[in-house]
Amino acid sequence: MKRKALAIFGIFSLITASTVLAPSGASALTLTNGSKIIAIDGDTDANVTVDIVNLGGTSEYTYGYFLNGSPVFTALAPVETVPFSGGDIMDFALYDTALDRYYTLSGDLLDDSYSVLMNFGNEVTNGEAQQPSGWTNPYYNNVNITWYLPGSNEVNTNEWAVNFIANGNDGIAPVPEPGTLLLLGSGLVGYAMLRRRNS
Repeated sequence: MKRKALAIFGIFSLITASTVLAPSGASALTLTNGSKIIAIDGDTDANVTVDIVNLGGTSEYTYGYFLNGSPVFTALAPVETVPFSGGDIMDFALYDTALDRYYTLSGDLLDDSYSVLMNFGNEVTNGEAQQPSGWTNPYYNNVNITWYLPGSNEVNTNEWAVNFIANGNDGIAPVPEPGTLLLLGSGLVGYAMLRRRNS
């Protein structure tokens, strides 16, 4: 009985994790919650950087990001290209100058006062990811972010991975959630334990 329950849990975990990690369509991914964004350096150029064009900011909100878990907010011009290293993790944010408050991609699950919708587009299909090494999830050329803020304010920002070389394959992707990775890992562990007991 215990073995059967372990097998069912393992299979359920694998199916659930693969559903969460897989995009709904071949060329687009929509997230109804915010997620940090990771820069993916493709293998068709001779560098490990990703140039990202940032479009955003309003008179009320300053657009910017927190890089790799740093507490330092880097403000962006309304249109600005920034080189990131492959594997860098950006938590894009809007800073409300009047309230001295940040609205981050990663914070909307913890704060009911605002929400974020992320639409990734143009899946990169040529070549493979070089940095971070071992990256196998889909990644994309761009993401449109819609911020639903207090007071019925709606702000749109965009991120574009720009490939300055022919057939470049740099891009961006949502950072897999730790819960999803834990779910996938527990499914694999359960399956391995079942196989070990049967052999």
